[in-house]
Amino acid sequence: MSNPCLRRLRFSKLSIAAALVFAIAIVPTLLHAAAPAIVGNWEGAISAGGTTLRLAIHFTQDKDGALKATMDSLDQGSNGIPLINVSYKEPKVHYELGGDYPGTYDGTYDKAKDEITGHWQQAGQDLTLLLKRAK
Repeated sequence: MSNPCLRRLRFSKLSIAAALVFAIAIVPTLLHAAAPAIVGNWEGAISAGGTTLRLAIHFTQDKDGALKATMDSLDQGSNGIPLINVSYKEPKVHYELGGDYPGTYDGTYDKAKDEITGHWQQAGQDLTLLLKRAK
């Protein structure tokens, strides 16, 4: 192994192996988009007809980068209600409630205030819903 050509070849093979390890371990992480700013838990309330209902919205991102969300209606004891058509294209937030009582939410994320201001529309009503990040 004292042959300089063999040492150079061995070094080259090690360099290639190190580059492959880097590419396999690090590059996918760099290419995967960072979690959207809205990922996390949010709380707010809607008021209609003299009744106030507290809501919690939970935004997550799956391993493929898709945004998902569930809703808890805290005063009604309903948890983990799946939301559909969840999207975030900065600064716009959108999600829908399917099923027997469909509804939609369209809001705007304010990075400086870390809050989402928008409107919940359901059963012909348009209700303001301000979501603040849960502590």
